[in-house]
Amino acid sequence: MSSSSESNGIAEALGKALAIARDAQRAQEESGAQTVEVEAADGMVRISATTAGKVAVDIVDPRAVRLSKEQLSEEITAGVNAALDAAREQAGIPGAIDLEGLNEKVEELQQQSVQRLSSFMNTLTESHARIVQTAADGRGLS
Repeated sequence: MSSSSESNGIAEALGKALAIARDAQRAQEESGAQTVEVEAADGMVRISATTAGKVAVDIVDPRAVRLSKEQLSEEITAGVNAALDAAREQAGIPGAIDLEGLNEKVEELQQQSVQRLSSFMNTLTESHARIVQTAADGRGLS
């Protein structure tokens, strides 16, 4: 593979990785504007959530504070989880973005880039040495 096609391959691969990252960020931002509401504690608590992870809890019925601390905590926790699940489902997002997979791909591209750059530098160094040797031979210095 020539140096030109190697650098084009690196640029193309890095461009694809950046496009994937931008698309993922844009999808998160767009879906973060969507809000879902659920009720908990028999309608005494209303929870709204976005896929961006923003959660708001509103106790709409004062009788909710009569629940035990543990029971109210469990109801709110269950409601928050249900609201986040519903927000993700509404946005068509099955779950969190696989950042680990994306990081692995970027690391793979980085390793390929380093290997290709090393190969390019070796070729450049060898070409330089040949040019210097040819120039020295032409002057009768060798």
